[in-house]
Amino acid sequence: MRHSQIGLITLSLLLLSGCADMPDTTTTRHQIDDLRDTDQDGVINQRDICLDTLRGAQVDEHGCASWQVFEKLDVLSVYFNFDDDHIRLDQSDSFDELLTIMNDNHEAKVILVGDTSPEGTEEYNDALAKRRTGVIKDALVLNGIAPERISEQRYTQITSLTQFLKVRKRRTIAVITKPEMAVKPAWTIFSSEQTQ
Repeated sequence: MRHSQIGLITLSLLLLSGCADMPDTTTTRHQIDDLRDTDQDGVINQRDICLDTLRGAQVDEHGCASWQVFEKLDVLSVYFNFDDDHIRLDQSDSFDELLTIMNDNHEAKVILVGDTSPEGTEEYNDALAKRRTGVIKDALVLNGIAPERISEQRYTQITSLTQFLKVRKRRTIAVITKPEMAVKPAWTIFSSEQTQ
């Protein structure tokens, strides 16, 4: 063998023997990350900046809930005497409840749907229903509710509200809509069933 070949073999053996040593894979670093998920939203505490997320809420990568605005409806009725458009004394609680809801929720709006019993002509009942909603609207405005927050409809009009009137009664129905915030629910295997 030539001298250069012996040197090459020796160098190769030295290189191979250097690779034979196993690297030290043990670590001495202590676990300082908080890997728990206290609020059970799928984001570990170490990365979760919203540690009190509501259970079942849809969250972002920081563990904060996604919010949505939806319209909440309250429906109540104020009843009238036969062929009358004055608020009955026994209906003052219903009116006061309507007024309280409107005062407590400054973004709330109300649609007053006037109704009557079936006796009388259609023209007379339509006018009576209009007077009944007008009395309630006037009382609301007198108590500080802005007129632009109040709409009026009558049972004779076909609208998304009046189409559900099955029984004619001596009343005005107040449909109050108010925006409310709620967390978006997280997807579950049952989510598609709930939307149907």
